[in-house]
Parts: sequence; C-alpha cells; structure tokens
Amino acid sequence: MAQQFINIPGLKGPIGVALSVLVGVGRKERFEDFPDDETPMDSSLTVPTQFWDYLRGLPAGHADTLLSVQAMLYFPSLDGKGARDGKNMYQQHVRADFPFIFQNDEVRFLVTEKLLQGEPFNRAAQQRSPFRFIEGKAWLSATNDPRYVAVKTSMVLGSADVLVESWETTKEDATWKVGVSKESAAGIIDKIIKWIPKPTVERESGKTTDTRGGTRTVGDLAQKREWTMLLNLPEQKPKPESVIYNESYKHPVYFDTNKREVGNYHEPKNKMDQIKDLMRVMDAQILKYGAENITGIEVVGHASRLGDTEPNITLSEGRAKYVADLLKRLYKVKIPDENIKFRGEPVDEGNDKDNSWKDRVVWVTIKAVRKTPYPTR
Repeated sequence: MAQQFINIPGLKGPIGVALSVLVGVGRKERFEDFPDDETPMDSSLTVPTQFWDYLRGLPAGHADTLLSVQAMLYFPSLDGKGARDGKNMYQQHVRADFPFIFQNDEVRFLVTEKLLQGEPFNRAAQQRSPFRFIEGKAWLSATNDPRYVAVKTSMVLGSADVLVESWETTKEDATWKVGVSKESAAGIIDKIIKWIPKPTVERESGKTTDTRGGTRTVGDLAQKREWTMLLNLPEQKPKPESVIYNESYKHPVYFDTNKREVGNYHEPKNKMDQIKDLMRVMDAQILKYGAENITGIEVVGHASRLGDTEPNITLSEGRAKYVADLLKRLYKVKIPDENIKFRGEPVDEGNDKDNSWKDRVVWVTIKAVRKTPYPTR
C-alpha cells in the first residue's frame, strides 16, 4: 500500500497513512491506493468490465458485493519528547465497508456514510505512544458525471492535547533615601553652618519586585485530513429487446354421427364432457399467456367418410361454426370468418362406409405470443 506522511508541529514524529479502496473483498478483489507523497493528486479506481460482470452474477449479500475503505496508520517508536522508545511502536488498521446490490443493472449502495473503526495492534504501545487515531469517517458522494462516485475519507490524527509554552521573568530594584542632616553646633561658625541644609543619600536594604510572564500556543497536536478517490461505475448494458415466441395449442372437439352440435356427446376415449373440457383448455391458455397475448383462434371442421362428399362438407361447416359461436359466447373473443374453416370428409382414398369418431372432429387452434421479460436484479 502506498504511504503518505503527515508532519504535525509539536508531535516530534511523522504519521504514516496507507489508505486504499477495495471492491470485492472475498476471494476476488480489485483495489487502488489513495495518492502517496510522490503523487499527491486525487486518484481513481477503474474496475474492469469483466469484474463488474462477475459481481452482477452474485446473489445479494455475497462477500464480494462490498466496497471497503481501509487505512493502515503508523507512528514511530518515540515518546512525548521525541526520544526513541522501542516499546512505543504504534500501528492501527481501520476500515469502513459499504455493501451494494445491482438493481436494474445499476449499482445501488445500501449505506453512504460510515465511521472508520479498528483496534491498534498493541494496546500497551497505544497507551505509551503520544500518537492517537482520534476519529475518522468515509462517505460516498455523487459527482457531476453519473459514471463516477466520489469515495471520500476524513481522519483526525495526532493527539487531543495542545502544546503550550509559558514563561515568567522577575526584576528586582533597590530603594534609595534622600534627606538633610541635623547636627548640633558648638561655636558661632558652627551655628551658622547649622542653618545651612546638608543633604544626605543612603541606600536601604529594601527591594521592589517586577514580575512579567505569558503563554504561547506552539501548535495543535492533531490535524484533520481529507482524501478523495473516484470510483468508475459500470456502464449500463443496453436492455435486450424482448424475444417474442409465437406459440399455439391444438385441441379436438368430437361430434356424434350427423350431428352439428356436441350436445351430451362425451369425448369418445376419456368419456369427458367436451364443453367443460374446452373451457378448461381456454382458461389454461389465458392464464399462461394473458388474455391480451391471445392473438387468434382458428377452428377447422371435419366429417367422417360416411355419406356423400357434398353433405359432409356442409356438415363440417356447421360443426366449425358451432364451436366458434360457443367460444364467442363464453369468452367474448373475435373469430373472423376466415378463421372458421371446414374440410368435409378425408380426401385420401378409403371406405365410404367408414364412420370413425376420429374423423368427426373440429380442431381448435389457440394462438398466442410469449415475450421474454427484461432481466432485472
């Protein structure tokens, strides 16, 4: 990790700070150091597209879906006076983690501000060392470019104390006494001199004291520093166009001999009520695709070989119209005339006396579209 050095007046030693940002802190990760002393400008972390693609595929809460701000703090083996003391080697690791998820192919951070926290490696050294990690936080901030988010870190490093110098000076002066003497006169001359003032000056032992002092703040022992790194967010992938699948479901409705209505004629093989069975099929298709995605219904009537060709064509037409009218009544759907078709009896060679129930049928084809939804995370 690249290291920066911070010198604080009065702390007697440099503070080493190794700061980095990591994306993905599990088995895979990408990281970038904050600038060091040689490159003091703010830097940026660019995560390769392949790594973002790897993160997109992870479930929410995975260990790798994390942005982590980490710092290693150092202070040399010094005491409060700046003297060497091998027991005072100070190291501390602090970090703040920001979990994120992908939502609509965009990175969404669940929190945007956290405290930097961590314990010193040696508590005893922490108590003896003059250095302290006082407080710190990391936060995420938007930028003018939506492709980037600013990862900001702020720390208060040093000591909570303030270094103050104080001083005091004392000056002593002696006192002097000034006066005139009063001596006795013996003779006339002496009497004359007596009236002439005679000044006297003498120094007394008493003294006067003049004390002056003050304080001066050399400097705070703590400084607040801030770092910024730009994280390059992944570009949104273009949403794929919906893939449309045209699908259909084919269902038979059987008729009794020479009948144009189902009536109470049950399905020959399973003995089921055919009207109810047709309704179950329609309900299932609407539930599967949605009524708005049912694009069309087509009915094709058939008849058996029994009888003549022309009457069988008319008979198959009546059966087709019957099923179409039934669906229109039950589901309010539109079935245009071109979707109501009839084929009469089978056209391949066969026995005209054949009256197979498999031929007395109206095939109902329900057409629908299925769209693939946009991928969301």
